[in-house]
Amino acid sequence: MSGTTRQRPTHRKGRATLTRQGVGEAALAFLGRHGPAALTMRSLAAELGVSPRALYNYVDDRRDLITVAAEVFQAAWRPPALDPAPEAWRADLRAFCADLRAHYRRHPGMATLALSENITLAAHPVMLRNVDALIGFFEAVGLTLADAYRACMETIRLVVGFVEFDDGPRDRPPATLDPADLQAHPPPWLRTADADGLPHLARLAELAQDDADTRFGFSVDVFTAGIAARAADGPRRTK
Repeated sequence: MSGTTRQRPTHRKGRATLTRQGVGEAALAFLGRHGPAALTMRSLAAELGVSPRALYNYVDDRRDLITVAAEVFQAAWRPPALDPAPEAWRADLRAFCADLRAHYRRHPGMATLALSENITLAAHPVMLRNVDALIGFFEAVGLTLADAYRACMETIRLVVGFVEFDDGPRDRPPATLDPADLQAHPPPWLRTADADGLPHLARLAELAQDDADTRFGFSVDVFTAGIAARAADGPRRTK
């Protein structure tokens, strides 16, 4: 009897065979095309051209399927390096945030689904190394360890929140909303010259249209300025 381990064939009947990794990748791609509500074992199996029973050879159930998709999502994040030097850290933080935004936009629906299913998006070794590096970066910039952790979490909240609430509806417009209204900023319900007793809202009609990149840049700039101010006061703070 041979001592070698029998390996699964890579293809069967001209089609690539399934693997746990491949099923997770397919689930992640499915999410981007159809959204979290549509992801079921049956719907994914139909898209892959297999029976639902075939998927159960690789994942236990829908929750396990989402967990594998989350692992694939985490492993794929390769952010740019962060330099805490005074002349470099602000630009590097902006680049880091832009890269994280792009990563979440490449995989729409993953954050919403993970939150609704209580599945962590910070368990894979790759993601944990990225988070660890971000905390270390903020500490090297001048924050205390406690503030560095808070800044790390706030970075993720800022980016994910912007993607889910600002980018998401425009990237995948709901059928019930007019895409033109989604693209308008300030939105039509605020851009009115008839805002009697609301002088500041009335003046919004004078503003030029804004875009998502400008709004995201503003959010990151405000966050970066806050980190700089906090770091300047860091040595006098103990917790």
